[in-house]
Amino acid sequence: MFCRRIATMLSSIFITQTVNAVCEALESAGIDSGAITVLEQPRIGRALASRGHQVVQVADKARSLRRILGDRMCSEPDVLPLADNRIDAVVAPGVGQRDDWNKLLSEWSRVVREGGVIVMVDRAQPTELTRRALCSGLAEIGQRQVGRTIVTSGLVKKIV
Repeated sequence: MFCRRIATMLSSIFITQTVNAVCEALESAGIDSGAITVLEQPRIGRALASRGHQVVQVADKARSLRRILGDRMCSEPDVLPLADNRIDAVVAPGVGQRDDWNKLLSEWSRVVREGGVIVMVDRAQPTELTRRALCSGLAEIGQRQVGRTIVTSGLVKKIV
């Protein structure tokens, strides 16, 4: 029981630092309010909502969404059932571990408005996350490190 409490306490500390880094990325992109889609990270979604952001939580399993009070949808992260150019930001994990990262970032860019931001929360190498962001057309790349977690953000630029 004691070990579980310590693990929960440490997890809370790190999630708070990660959320702070995500908030810094959103603020630097000029996203103070507006629709933010958080993929597969309910704790980050709840924390952003508690800070006044309008959050749509997306998960591929309905069970992950049962403790979410606000807007939520069950969907795969690589096929979002959202209209084009409607979201101000996407916050998502795992781009560094996926071979289909280009498809993921393309799908997320589709739903984010011009000048919106994609925030990747990952434990991959910072240089690799930067390369993936640049190769998918994101601009003004920023990175913040929280322990082993790297928060990489980039602005979405639409090519007309």
